[in-house]
Amino acid sequence: MKKQILYTLAAALGVVLLLGSVKFFQIRAEIAKHASFAPPPAAVTTTVVRPSQWASAFDTVGSFVAVRGSTLSTQEAGNVAKVSFQSDSPVEAGQVLLALDTSVEEARLRGAKARLELARQHLTRSKMLRTQSAMSAATLEDAEAQVSQAEADVQSIEGTIERKRIVAPFAGRAGIRTVNEGEYVMAGAPLVPLFTVSPIYFNFSVPQQIAPMLKPGSKVAIAVDAFPGRTFDGSVTAVNPQINEDLRSIDIQATIPNDSQELLPGMFGRVQLSLGSQSSVLSVPLTAISYAPYGNSVYVIERRLDQAGASSTVARQQIVQLGERRGDLVVVTKGLRDGDEVVTSGTMKLRPEAAVAINNASPPSASEAPAVKDT
Repeated sequence: MKKQILYTLAAALGVVLLLGSVKFFQIRAEIAKHASFAPPPAAVTTTVVRPSQWASAFDTVGSFVAVRGSTLSTQEAGNVAKVSFQSDSPVEAGQVLLALDTSVEEARLRGAKARLELARQHLTRSKMLRTQSAMSAATLEDAEAQVSQAEADVQSIEGTIERKRIVAPFAGRAGIRTVNEGEYVMAGAPLVPLFTVSPIYFNFSVPQQIAPMLKPGSKVAIAVDAFPGRTFDGSVTAVNPQINEDLRSIDIQATIPNDSQELLPGMFGRVQLSLGSQSSVLSVPLTAISYAPYGNSVYVIERRLDQAGASSTVARQQIVQLGERRGDLVVVTKGLRDGDEVVTSGTMKLRPEAAVAINNASPPSASEAPAVKDT
């Protein structure tokens, strides 16, 4: 009985070993069959790196400021008698925008003028009597003082009336008024903003290292989010002679033509300041850069021959150092040479030494100043 059990176990073990051996050889055959398998080449577009001349420039941000601007208010309290302008309308220098009720002051002015006339007549009679030695010098001096006092009263009341008329101090564009006719306003209350926006200033700051290259007349190009695809050109008109001690920066003011008054005070913009000199650089499209924490890289195309003499095209990963960026392009300061061919699209499906198939029928566009097209 024991022998029969042993024979059965031995037979079962033999079957297991036989099946295992068969499976082992099948798996090894499949591995050998696919050992030489290579994925198909990845389709990519490329460009050849060539030197180009870039004008030295500095990019930063800033905001637009009105050439002249203020919020008009009144120095006197009173009821608004008349509003002579519309909100968001052009006004001329000296134009009366708003007038307060001056009926009380005008009545006081009539009385002051009557007293002035009486004082002048009294002074005339006093001078005649003085020439006849019929009046003392002190009495004549008193009459002269009364005339001066009456003239001062008239001028004071006229000044009060004038202060109740809000006049545009300069030509510009009125904002939204905050009062209406019949409303009582306190002295100093804001009534309406007034700005001159044609031309318009753009204020920004640059590091002190750029100070030797700064000069009035330097060209600027400003991009504004409100107007995608457009730039507004101008020139530097003022350079602050003092460096900010906290930020070690210099305040710059540029003047931008704004005939259509599209640009408004307070708008944010990105400015490119031209520094005049030019330099030769190697630039590549931004789409060619693979960003990574350990370093940015590009894929450089290499054409090789194997031992059998067959040619192949592979992508070699190359670590690069980047510099200034403009539009769709970025400068490579280290890692590439003149004539290198780099992959510009399809980098996401590449790995080092991957085979590639180049198709430049529709390469991605790359420009220093890309234009955004409306759809």
